[in-house]
Amino acid sequence: MVDGITSLPSREAFLSKVSATERGTEVIILLLDVDDFKFINFSHGYKVGDSILKALALYLRKVLNTYFSKFFLARTGPNQFGVLIYDSVPFVRIEELFNRYFHLVEFRLKDEFVRLTLSCGVSIGRGKFEALFAQAEDALYTSKREGKNTITFYETSKVYDAEKFKEVRRKLIEAIRQKSIRPYFQPVVSLRTGKVYGYEVLSRIFYKDEVLRGDYVFHVADSLALTPDIDRILFLNSIDFFGDYKLFFNISMKYFFRELNNVLKIAKSYLLDLSNVVFEITESQKLLHEGAAISIFRLIKEFKAKVAIDDFGAGYSNFMYLKRFPADVLKIDGAFVRGAKEDIKDLTIIKAIVEVAKSFKVRTLAEFIEDEETFRLMKNLGVSLGQGYFIGKPEPKPVEVNLSL
Repeated sequence: MVDGITSLPSREAFLSKVSATERGTEVIILLLDVDDFKFINFSHGYKVGDSILKALALYLRKVLNTYFSKFFLARTGPNQFGVLIYDSVPFVRIEELFNRYFHLVEFRLKDEFVRLTLSCGVSIGRGKFEALFAQAEDALYTSKREGKNTITFYETSKVYDAEKFKEVRRKLIEAIRQKSIRPYFQPVVSLRTGKVYGYEVLSRIFYKDEVLRGDYVFHVADSLALTPDIDRILFLNSIDFFGDYKLFFNISMKYFFRELNNVLKIAKSYLLDLSNVVFEITESQKLLHEGAAISIFRLIKEFKAKVAIDDFGAGYSNFMYLKRFPADVLKIDGAFVRGAKEDIKDLTIIKAIVEVAKSFKVRTLAEFIEDEETFRLMKNLGVSLGQGYFIGKPEPKPVEVNLSL
């Protein structure tokens, strides 16, 4: 059982090796998953993607050979590698190894470098090795959920209640089957005029008369790849509200291509005019693959839709986005907006974003405007648009707002 691309043992061979481990033997299981590898395939093609996976397999084997006397390496998923280590090694050494060699890997591709980041889940123990593999998967999921490009050990990861997980899963699947995902509309206003510019469309998932709330529900949906189905139904159920105002829809970056494909299929089927639709894309490391990002923006623009960069100013953000990618709206990261009244640094950052955005003729949007003082402050700074509970809460239908402050 050999993987055809990397020439490593396959997932089946890895699981067979795990099951065959002699009882009482202490082992360490590492699962290493390449973050957002689909963007490599999208930017450079699958042939190059396969070559990079092969090179990564050779690199992993070289590093592991240097540090361990007995290990078993396999390709356990499309972009995932499993390592079974028989040496007795403390967690701190595994963490050092990850941070030094696997945290960031670079490959030269003709005249450019391709940078990969990896997420890692680790479990250690003796006996019940199938359970150890499941624990490593759980730890890997935690790494992905908490921002990727990090390592999580099962003993320190959050253990989820299996029964609770199953219950939420059952309700989500039934809600999707019944198409009971309803749009709620939170107003976005012009800070200059106080009038509605548009609405952010937020999902409310109903199971019978119960609203499925909380981050945990969305974590379960994300882990089960249900997010694209939820967003597809949300978009379908919002069609009747298309009008003269802008509608902002979030697109999950994890399932970006499925999400965008769903929306564009609906647009074609219903002959929708997307000129008043704004797709919110969270600015992140994923968009640093420039070829993919440019293709994505062009595709959206072909349908006359607009693009908002969410959480601008946080994470991997930089002003180079405005030079390379034709965004229409920058949603200033809410942490800066919340702190602007008290922290001169937050205020200065917002000022800088506003000035640069004006030069590029891009609108700015301040989220989390929770009081009149913040509203007036953002207006005085020259921020174009505002959103938050002071302006209006999400409602089942678009509600007119007129704030002349």
